[in-house]
Amino acid sequence: MKLVTVTSKTIIDKLKNNEDIDLLYPLKSYTVGYPLTFQVEDIDGFVLINRILDDFDLDELDKILHQKNSIKGIVFDDLGILDIVSDLDITKILLINHYGNNTRSINYYLDYVDSVVVSNDITKEEIENIVKNTKKRVVVNIFGMKDLMYSRRLLLTNYAKHYNIENKDILDVKIKDNGFKVIENEFGTYFYASKYYNALDLLNLDNVLYFWYNPVFLEDEKILDVVINNDISNIDNDPLFLDKATIYRIGD
Repeated sequence: MKLVTVTSKTIIDKLKNNEDIDLLYPLKSYTVGYPLTFQVEDIDGFVLINRILDDFDLDELDKILHQKNSIKGIVFDDLGILDIVSDLDITKILLINHYGNNTRSINYYLDYVDSVVVSNDITKEEIENIVKNTKKRVVVNIFGMKDLMYSRRLLLTNYAKHYNIENKDILDVKIKDNGFKVIENEFGTYFYASKYYNALDLLNLDNVLYFWYNPVFLEDEKILDVVINNDISNIDNDPLFLDKATIYRIGD
């Protein structure tokens, strides 16, 4: 099965009737890094929540998720949400981002949720090993913009104020030869690598609940190419850490 983040309203009808695809909707006021978000009453698939929450946020979210609706599941990263969703008969997927990088940690969290997203900060061999040894089926990142950093600070706003320039919510930046896509909303600032993460080689893995496609900022035609046909020939992509271990020896 494929899990596809909804990053365009016009793509919904083109994907929702595909029996091999479930849609993941960024929840309004509870996500960062997405220009398009949805009210809970407009969601008929999975809900995405990926920002840090305080007690007030959790109380409000509790009310939202317990409204009568057609939510199929939830992908979330704040552990406080565990209590909120414990009584809901939906699929619960934990997104621990940069921490889901070993079998022991993932199996621990699998005692509390239905599945965990395996980190895409690690190599192909490491991902394969984790997937083979988890006690429940997991979620594997297959394609999408690689998230690098999330700050609750309004970094683009502060930058514009400091240099007295026009403020923009989305910015393409470069540091030496590395490109980044930076997006800000009222809840913070999100950094992506500019090239799309390409892990299509992992599509043959077993013990996988969902292969996750996160086509943020892509046009509809390219979203269909990659999701339906796994065609990325017209998309700037990179395997990133799949063939490059992030282990470095610190110099003397």
